Amino acid sequence: MSESGQFQQQIQQTFQQRLDEHQSQFPEKECLRIDLHCHDCNSDVTDELLGRILRFPETWLKTDELVTCLNEHRCDLVTITNHNNARSCWELMETGRDVLSGAEFTCFFKRFNTRLHVLAYGFTPAQEEILNGLRNDLPAFLTYAADHDISTILPHPLYVGAGAKGPDPVMYEHLALMFDRFEVLNGQRDVWQNLLTWEWLDSLTEERIDHWQKKHGIRSENFCRFVYDKRVTGGSDDHMGLFAGTCGTGLYVPDLEKKRKQTPLSLLALEAIQSGTMHPYGEVFIHEKLNVAFMDYLSQIALNMKEPGLLRMFLHKGSLRDKLVCLGFSNAMQELRRHRFTLFFFRSFHEALHGRRPGLISRFKVTPDFRPLIRAIDEIARARSRDRKRYMELLKTGSSRMFSCLNQIIAKRVASRAGHWEHLDRVRNKNLADLIQQLELPSHVRALFEEDPEPTLDHGSRINLSDFFDALTFPVLAWGVIAGASLLSTRVLMGQREFVNGFARSLGRHVHPRRVLWLTDTLCDDNGVSTSLSRKLSFIQERDLPIDFLVCHDRIQEAPHLKVVPPVGSFTVPGYPDHVFQVPDLLAVQALFIQGGYDRIICSTELLMGLAALFLKQSMAVPVYFFMHTDWLTFFRHTMELPPPVMDRIRRMLRAFYHQFDGIFVLNRDHRNWLTGPAIAYDGSRVYNTAHWVDERFRPLPGDRRAVFGEQISESDIVLVYAGRLSEEKGVFDLPEIMAALDRSGVTVRLVIAGTGPAENRLKALLPGALFLGWVDRFRMPALYSRTDLLVLPSRFDTFGNVILEAMSCGAAVAAYAEKGPLEIIQTRENGILAEDPAGLAEGIARFVRDETFRHTLKKNSLRRARSFSRETIFNAFLNNLGLGDTVHTDGTDSLSERVLKKETLKAAIGY
Repeated sequence: MSESGQFQQQIQQTFQQRLDEHQSQFPEKECLRIDLHCHDCNSDVTDELLGRILRFPETWLKTDELVTCLNEHRCDLVTITNHNNARSCWELMETGRDVLSGAEFTCFFKRFNTRLHVLAYGFTPAQEEILNGLRNDLPAFLTYAADHDISTILPHPLYVGAGAKGPDPVMYEHLALMFDRFEVLNGQRDVWQNLLTWEWLDSLTEERIDHWQKKHGIRSENFCRFVYDKRVTGGSDDHMGLFAGTCGTGLYVPDLEKKRKQTPLSLLALEAIQSGTMHPYGEVFIHEKLNVAFMDYLSQIALNMKEPGLLRMFLHKGSLRDKLVCLGFSNAMQELRRHRFTLFFFRSFHEALHGRRPGLISRFKVTPDFRPLIRAIDEIARARSRDRKRYMELLKTGSSRMFSCLNQIIAKRVASRAGHWEHLDRVRNKNLADLIQQLELPSHVRALFEEDPEPTLDHGSRINLSDFFDALTFPVLAWGVIAGASLLSTRVLMGQREFVNGFARSLGRHVHPRRVLWLTDTLCDDNGVSTSLSRKLSFIQERDLPIDFLVCHDRIQEAPHLKVVPPVGSFTVPGYPDHVFQVPDLLAVQALFIQGGYDRIICSTELLMGLAALFLKQSMAVPVYFFMHTDWLTFFRHTMELPPPVMDRIRRMLRAFYHQFDGIFVLNRDHRNWLTGPAIAYDGSRVYNTAHWVDERFRPLPGDRRAVFGEQISESDIVLVYAGRLSEEKGVFDLPEIMAALDRSGVTVRLVIAGTGPAENRLKALLPGALFLGWVDRFRMPALYSRTDLLVLPSRFDTFGNVILEAMSCGAAVAAYAEKGPLEIIQTRENGILAEDPAGLAEGIARFVRDETFRHTLKKNSLRRARSFSRETIFNAFLNNLGLGDTVHTDGTDSLSERVLKKETLKAAIGY
């Protein structure tokens, strides 16, 4: 198991052990079970600005449904902690029910300009009014509560509204002095945050408390009953009536059976909370509970949303960005409400969560495509009413199962509709340029659905999407809601990852490991990108570095440091029919990221995995880096005649894409200059130079030429080799021009072509004297290069040029254009030939042939230059730029920083 996998397992085990040990201190039969943190429909004013603009309550859950859920999970007593009000408690009391009054007050800590929540219990309606009046002054609020025996608890202490970087750490010194009860088990937070809260409380020694009292001039006795011995609680933080009571607090009441006959349970509970004789109970997941809760919430928005009003939205307080986000969300949800089957799905899902099955007719009238989806919903409903354990398990996996089903439906329908869509047939039968031109959308989106669209651009046209989207409306909308819920849930949990990890460092324990997930669309293909990535994977496996590759593929098998997710669909693009793009399941990628305990991402390809990387960035709040292998503008410029407006459109799309990344690795100075120049305007401090290397098998090998080239080439011939894909962007049609120039100058050479591609037949016609070897396996390439005098690379497209380094490593010289990758490797006239055009290459090659001394010097220096590309040096710099250089060395030894960290951790553990 990887270090990060062990980390996840370790914190889960450590937390469970703490729960068991703490619970064992109190006899179970003498403990009242109560969920001290749950909400219903009276939490009708959300803390979130976007919710207030759109007029969304925190939940639509009715009080009786919440009480039912609490009873189902064996709670002995009810309290409902709605935001800033106890209306539900008072309403239940009016019916004669014994209820512990409670509320979750949003208070403002002026000193740190931070809002945080405070749970309070045992107050009267009159005291509630006073507490609400004191919410803007946290110390005054807590002083009043202490003076009137109102018990307070600080919920989810590591989750406060202070931005991604979290609050000022000094604030926690104040909180330790002002609170004596802390929620260490919050059912909607991940186990890491809960455990760190508990660890922090254990670190609060008398010496530290006394020191902070003097430092801040605060007397804890004014706020706390337990100044030094903090007490811990639990609660579900449930808003949907799904998990209420699954997490909570056991309140120890000696001689409970006798006392409950004489005293209301609410008074017994309040006495136990005040005395601090209690323990948390329950199970914490990583993010599944919150994910399901958000799915249910979004479903209820779809079912209950009312028009918020355009004028009201724009007159509401908040930034213009906030209001535009609300406008977009409102329009999306209103569009969703127009589709009856979509509403049927969300209603069925919501009701299934509460044990109500879809109607019998509904289950059978849906089309076969959707039946697995309805079966999954029906299984959840049946489990809710029959098997609570099974129900909880289904909630863990339910969203991913439905998401996978929707992925398959979308992929199937896109494929079937595309096959009959006349416009796509036309695009497929032409070339990629037409497809790129179709990416422009008209400003009037409704025009996309017209029956007879008219051209509106000089170099593009509209697409009639009406028929196409008829089949995709429901699966795409439902897919978006599930993906959105998953993004929101993990973003809420992980949004303060940087702060939480800093908190762990301050404790000296449970620091999240630094580990990279490397996403790519290509790993086992026959191209330079795949080759270089495969070499990096081999090196990572050899040294057991903290990096794992992730590919989406239907045939690749998992291996150490190689993760594989199966595709939900696939497609090809015009011009590259042999390359199949595999479509990943976003939630499967996200689940793998969470389970693997990664904390940063690299992506090597712009298309599908590029989008998956950006999804992880937004959902997991982690840094994402891009490794740039391909110069797409040069590719498009040399493979098709695109007009300037279309090329500019591509550049703008690339600029928008690259600006989403926290850092970019480049293989040449040309790319660095392009990224940091006016075309892309990317921050130069976040652009990192790197390089490739070659396998050890690429070295000079003895032998004669006949074993590689056959009898057609003799030992005395000067052999020029082109190795690579035979396609226009590789510049192969410059080879006939180079050979013609050499022939005119009276130079005789033999040209060998190793490779295949769409230009092969045309090139054979233009070069009848060349030897075409076809595809040469990469394991045979060292022998080929060892018998080569000069590699010719006429490509202006290569960002590095693996073949250059491979050939030089085997003792061959290289002639290439003075652009991008070749400029990073070759010093002209010293270890290779650089030129600006075919004529210049021909001139350099002619000298190479005629001047034997020059030829031997270039070949000798080529070998020396290739050896300077050390994989250890390259990868050490790469790890440093990723922020991993101080945790691991590629020689397997601990770095100095790592040894210091271990020493500091040991000191913290023994209380030094």
